[in-house]
Amino acid sequence: MVTVALDLDAEKARPWIEAASPTHPSLIDSHHVIDELLGISNVPMAVWIDEDGVLVRPAEGASIEPSQFRSMEVSDELPERMRVALTEIKKMPDTAEEYRAAIADWVANGANSAYSLTPDQVIAGSQPRPHEHSRAAALFELGCHLHDAVGKDAAVPFWKEAHALHRENWTYKRQAWTLESTPEGEPSDLAQEVGDTYGTSWLDDVLALGGGANYTITPDL
Repeated sequence: MVTVALDLDAEKARPWIEAASPTHPSLIDSHHVIDELLGISNVPMAVWIDEDGVLVRPAEGASIEPSQFRSMEVSDELPERMRVALTEIKKMPDTAEEYRAAIADWVANGANSAYSLTPDQVIAGSQPRPHEHSRAAALFELGCHLHDAVGKDAAVPFWKEAHALHRENWTYKRQAWTLESTPEGEPSDLAQEVGDTYGTSWLDDVLALGGGANYTITPDL
């Protein structure tokens, strides 16, 4: 099992990588190349690749333990937006237990596992890649280059266009938004209220795309 962190700032991922070292291999994909190559559009997601380098499951939601936010009480005393956010989080499909069991079954049984798919099944289960998504990938990559070479403000117009072209790709949006909403030296901001720059927020886009039930690609187990 290999973990890939998607973050322009490698230091954000370093504490987890160091905690997992040396037993767990961890990588950093600063420009989200894995999005383009494997169809990753949110985190956590995973693909399964066998010993021959063949995909046996396409990109899909890959939680292996329930989110701590799911167990939080939605109290009337909370601010309204926090109540709405927690309500949507609780709507997100919880397949952690089943997905973890599926991984264990594949490790034990390999190609004979019921969860190991044929190439045709992988292709059928993969998300479509229209021209707009390919253009979004190019725009996001250009924004990453400008961010590194010039600065964040130069990247924003290209990232905004990428977000509009591939609305379901949360890695593009969350990467750009956290740079906008997180103060220097602070942990990554999760609320990502970025209306002044991007005209939206994490919660606004979750609601616009159908709510928490549609937030990730639910694995078909």
